[in-house]
Amino acid sequence: MFLPKAAIFDLDGTLLDSMWCWRKIDADFLASRGHIVTPDYTDAIKCMGWDEGARYTIDRYGLSETPEQVIDAWFDLSEEYYRTKIPMKPYAKEYLTFLHEHHVPMAIATSMEPKKNIDVVIDTNGLRHFFQNITMNNEVSRGKGFPDIYLLAASRLCVDPAECVVFEDILAAVRGAKAGGFQTVAIFDELSEADWPDMQKEATVAASSWKDLL
Repeated sequence: MFLPKAAIFDLDGTLLDSMWCWRKIDADFLASRGHIVTPDYTDAIKCMGWDEGARYTIDRYGLSETPEQVIDAWFDLSEEYYRTKIPMKPYAKEYLTFLHEHHVPMAIATSMEPKKNIDVVIDTNGLRHFFQNITMNNEVSRGKGFPDIYLLAASRLCVDPAECVVFEDILAAVRGAKAGGFQTVAIFDELSEADWPDMQKEATVAASSWKDLL
């Protein structure tokens, strides 16, 4: 069993089987504007913050909308998915329960927005009691390719990064956490399958499923 001293978890694609939802949202959003999603677009935006991703989308596709309008459209499309269609990954809750029983301090570090989507999935899945804090990417100036969000979450846990493990499903996020001095666990997700060999090399531990850690 893998038992860290403290733990910080991503939500989308790590604890939640949700990245398929964002592929669908991207496809629906761009299709309604006469465009088609391509893998290089998905790769480009998956570690960007909301404003950066919206500006990139506007520039790439020549959209007339403002970043705020693009973000609002994404959030409108996502709300129903998070309310009714997003499951946890198999054995993720069992692993959280294992850590909780061993009194491991835990936090969430997420790029997910709006906050009501976070609240919905946490409360629907009965997760709130596991976590000491929820840190959002809009609280820091840089995206998950940098350590900022993890450092803030760790400071709120009152733990040193060297004694804390970050669980992520994206290569850039694993690298961002490593840059902050954290140990890392790479959790496999189909959306990042092409990066999995590099994630296995760069992460402290690589798990093809949560069951591997139990």
